[in-house]
Parts: sequence; C-alpha cells; structure tokens
Amino acid sequence: MITTNTQNKLYLLTGIFLLFAIPCWVNAQRYDVTFESLLNEMTDRSVVTKKPVYPYKTLQSSSYNRASVSPSDPAGWFANNDQGYDLRKEVNHGRLESVLMECDGPGVLTRIWTPFFYKDFNNRKGPDILIYLDGDEEPSIRANFIELVTGKSFVSPPFAGYTCRAGDLYLPVSFGKSCKVSVEGDAYFYIINYRKYDRQVSVETFRPELMAKYKPLLEKAGRELKNPAPFTKGKKVSFAKTITNKQAETVTLPEGSAAIRNVEFKLSAADISRALRSTVLEMIFDDKTTVWCPLGDFFGNVNGIDPYRTWEREVKADGTMICRWIMPYKKQGLIRIHNLHESPVELSINAVVSPWKWTDDTYYFHACWTTEGPYMANPVRDMNFVEVEGEGIHVGDNFVVLNPLPWWWGEGDEKIYVDEDFDRNFPSHFGTGTEDYYGWAGGEHPSREDEFSSPFLANIRVGGETRGFTGERPHTRGYNICTRSRSLDAIPFAKHFKLDIEAFNFSSGPDAILQYALTSVWYGKGDAVHNRTPLVAEASAPVPQIEDLEKITRTSAFRRKGAIECEDLKIQSLSDNLAYEIETTKNDNDENKWSMNKQLLVRAKQNGAFLSFLLQEQYHPKKMILYMTSAPTYGKVNIYVNNRPVKAEWDGYSPVAKICEIDLGKQEPLNNTFEIKIEVTGKHGASSDYHFGLDCLLLQDN
Repeated sequence: MITTNTQNKLYLLTGIFLLFAIPCWVNAQRYDVTFESLLNEMTDRSVVTKKPVYPYKTLQSSSYNRASVSPSDPAGWFANNDQGYDLRKEVNHGRLESVLMECDGPGVLTRIWTPFFYKDFNNRKGPDILIYLDGDEEPSIRANFIELVTGKSFVSPPFAGYTCRAGDLYLPVSFGKSCKVSVEGDAYFYIINYRKYDRQVSVETFRPELMAKYKPLLEKAGRELKNPAPFTKGKKVSFAKTITNKQAETVTLPEGSAAIRNVEFKLSAADISRALRSTVLEMIFDDKTTVWCPLGDFFGNVNGIDPYRTWEREVKADGTMICRWIMPYKKQGLIRIHNLHESPVELSINAVVSPWKWTDDTYYFHACWTTEGPYMANPVRDMNFVEVEGEGIHVGDNFVVLNPLPWWWGEGDEKIYVDEDFDRNFPSHFGTGTEDYYGWAGGEHPSREDEFSSPFLANIRVGGETRGFTGERPHTRGYNICTRSRSLDAIPFAKHFKLDIEAFNFSSGPDAILQYALTSVWYGKGDAVHNRTPLVAEASAPVPQIEDLEKITRTSAFRRKGAIECEDLKIQSLSDNLAYEIETTKNDNDENKWSMNKQLLVRAKQNGAFLSFLLQEQYHPKKMILYMTSAPTYGKVNIYVNNRPVKAEWDGYSPVAKICEIDLGKQEPLNNTFEIKIEVTGKHGASSDYHFGLDCLLLQDN
C-alpha cells in the first residue's frame, strides 16, 4: 500500500521529472523543415529571391540510358531508349524490387514523374511504388505508381495530376534520415527530383496522417496554386503608349529598396506574330540589365497568342500577359521596352511595386534568351539555355521548337550541371526526354488536344499548322512550346550552373530540320555573370516560319515521302565479318534510284554475317515496307523484326541494279522498340558476292 507521505514524494518526483522532461520532449519535436513549412513554401514567392535558409542540393534520379558516361563518347552520350534502368535490384519480404532513388541524409522528394502506361502502351496499370523513409523495413508509402502521380491515389490535384499521357507528383515527402524509392518488379521510365539537406538540418519525416492533420492548409495551398491571387498591396505603376519603329520606352519604378510583385503586359500590333518576337523586354535593376528577352518568348507565346495559366505566369485569351515572379532591387529599377520592328506597336504595362527589405542574401531576377539552329537531325548535339558563374537559384525555363514535319520532333534529354558537377564532367540531372522534363509523355504523335497547363508545367502549344499542309493531320507541324517553373524543386547553386538539352530528332532525311528558341529564368547575386548577350539581330528578324526551314532543306533529289533513310539510322550491332559504307549516285529524278540518292551498302564475306538497327519510342503496331537494292554482286538475306523472321531467303541478285519494295507486314513493337536485322544466308548462283543494299524504310499506321 502506498501511504499519503509516499504519494506526496511520488508527486514531487513526478513534477521534477516533468519539469525537466517536457522541455526535452518539446525540443525533440522541433524541426527546421516540416510538412507544414514545405506547404507554406510552395506558395511563398519570396523564398527563391534569396539564399535558402537551410542549405540543400537539388538532385535527380532517372531512368536515363546508362550508356551515357562521358561527353567525350558521343555514341553513348546521346544514347536514347531511357527506360528500365535502375540503381539495383533487391528482394524484400519475398518481392523483387527495382530501386529508383536513394538518399542518405535528410531531404525531401519534390517531384516524381512517370508515364500513364507501363512498357506496353495499352498497359495502364503498372507496378506499385514503394517509398521507404528513415531506414524502415516496410514502406511508409505504397501505392500504384501511375495512380499516385495522376492524382487517383491519396494525393489529389494540384499536388498530383494527369498532364498528357503522364502524371506528376508535387506533394513534398520529407525524411529526416534517409529515403529509398523502388517499384515492385522492373523499372520503366521515371524521373525523381529531391532535395538533400546538410546533415545538421533537422527535417520532419512524412507520415500519411499529416495529410489529415494539415488538410485545411493543403486545401488553401491548392487553391492558391490553381487560382493565384494578384498582389495588390503596393504602388501601381502604369504605362500605355505607342512605341514607334526602332525606338525604346522606359518605365521608371519607385526609388529605394522595393520589388515588382506583379506585372501585366498587353501588346497590340498589325503583325502580332512579328511583334511578339521583336518587342523586347529589358529590365535594369541597380544599373545592371538582368532581363533581355523578347516579350513573347518570356511568356512562352511565339508566333501567336496561346492562352495558358501556371502559378508564375499566365496569358489570357485577349493577349494579357501576367508575371507573378518577384523582382527585387536595392535602389532603382527600370522596365525598358524595345521595338525592333519597322512598324509601331501598342503596349500597356501595369505593375505593382512594394517596399522590400534588401539583405546580403537577396538575389536579382534574371531572364535570358537565345535562339539556336536550325539544326538538322544529325548530328545530335547539346544546346545550352544558359551558363552562370556565381551564386543563385534556377526557377524555370521555356522550350520552343519549330517543326516542319507532322510527326514527333523530340527526344532530347536535359543535362543540368551544378557546382561540383563541372569537376566530374557529368550532370547531376540527366533526363529521359524533352517531353518528360516538361511533365508529359509520348506514346503517340502529339496534337493540339495534348495542350495543358498546371501550376508548374504547361504544354502551351502543339503544332497544328495547316498552312501549306495537304496531309490528314498536321500534328506537331509548326510551333511547339513547353514551359516549366520550379517551386520546391528549384535548383540552388553556389558557384556554377549550366542547363543543356539535346537537339535530338527522331526524324530522318533532308527535311528533318528544327529551329529552337530557349529561355531560362533564375535568381542570382549581384556579382553573378552569365553567357547570354542580347541577340538584337535575331529579335529584329521575322519570326521563323515553316517555309524558311523548307528553303534550307529544298533539294532536287528524289525522296520517298515519309521514309526513314537507312543511311541515317544508328547501327545497333553487326558481325565481325561485315563492313558498311554510304554509297551515293547522281540524281536523275528516276524513281528507281535511291531515296535521297544514297543507300547503305553492306559488304559481307560469308553466310551468317548480319547487321541490325533500332527504332525506339515505338508504341503502336506499324506496317513496314523496306526498300532494298538488287544488283549483280548482291546475295540472299533473312529479315527479322524483333528477332522474329518476317522474310526468308530474299534474293538480292539482279543483272541490273534496281530498287525493290519488300512488304514486311504489320509488326508489333517489343518494349517500345523495333529491332530490324538483316542476315546473309547465301549468294545467288550468278552473284559474285554476299553484299546487300538498304535504301529506306517506311512505317505506316495500321
């Protein structure tokens, strides 16, 4: 029995214990970074205007082709087929898992992307994704991967949502000690962006019950991301004027430490296509030009008005262009508009400027523009958006490509270098394709139905140019425009930053030519410098059109319309006893001659010699027609598609050289790929060699 005296002593001891224990317990729950703080950060535009309070690196894990090892090896550096690659395989509780991402130390998952199909375009189910936090043996999150990123699991839009044949998860999943992300079974296409904090930063580990706890905050943040409210608490600065040809007008902002919080532009001109490129936005803060960019390119509107809305920028149907990025300055700010065209333009500007507390960590807003090309399909190359030396943070970019053909233009991977990446000559962000970087996916030729906008991503324009087009659907013919802005996935850099993307064109032949324009948006310290100078001549010129590209590619040579030139294809494999070369003939407009006057001449010395090549990013059955040459020195071949024989003992002998059309029938892609293999089986009795010639390949929708 406990006596009263004993009870009093126990109460006293308990009180002493609580006196010391409660503060310890409270301190143990005090975090630098929490689920709540991350949600608030997502809708706080001021965060990216200065050095992060808690230092972190933004990193990326993806399914990029591991043949890409070094820029000094072009064959591997531009390897495509970026699917199925992982960090390793594991067996956990009897299930095979592919590890996609791993981080040792505190951090946050900030964006996860994957297509809405898995391996086969008709498979919309796919595997489960498993997210292990802080070394737990069981995943803290387990959900169907496709359902999770498309907003059909426990995360709703705008924190997860369908874009176009893909989905993007933006819900912050934080971890205090470590994180591992895997999928059950094999990997496919994926991109995972995440923050890795310095080890001394205390981060709250995500738990599913936080979704219910912070439901009101989630709803509030969601409303703000989908319908951003204009900033109105400041001084309004307005401008409305006709800017005559080859003139500039300047708007002076309030003096002192201040920031543009919201700015709207409305442009009118007789030729709006020309005006969007030749009306240039220049911003000068504290005597330093930090923005020099055509107004249209800044807002992702090139060659016409295309409405969309993201959290940072918006273009309305009436042409009103709204920017919500904060632009601070210490003493003085100017907005200068240049009209580089021969005709006048009408422009109105409405800006809201409010006081700003300038500190040593404050960054200036930058927007850099360049136009590159036109580039032929080969060779593949890396295009540079911007390279910065100094301290800052990358927050967004626009990608514009003019395509004269009605089919897919892309597949270039992004390569982003940050600080120590330059020493190891390899980017910490290596992507899986242009459309993947901008949040959507292939699987079929895009069309205008695939345009979308969400808080951080927009497919602003998808071709659709019908002028001069006589085919069934123009698809991506014309201008194609993508944009991405960054919130929790912004990329801080301390010394050096570079954003590249591959000019990679799946098309083939002389008319496979693309014209690019690239815009990068970033914040930086006052002493940060970059490699982008004003391109006055390019902005003054008419915006390129399809006919401009066609003038470059025009040729008198016969071309089999829509065909893939075999001499342009990358050889996948070949036997040792075989050599090949590109053979050329004079053009005489005879359709019995090679397409584009060229063929791939393959010289074999014996039976069994073979050659194969790959066609990647193929998601649908195709009817295949192969054009080969018959000649006096040519032998017999077997033809395989995805290791399946489709034509046996085709005889390439002919006393007179001629082009032969070989119908390979309807073929199904395997793992989104066609591998075509030609194998020597013998020679005709009258033939002197085992050679064969490949002219071109035609793929037709079935």
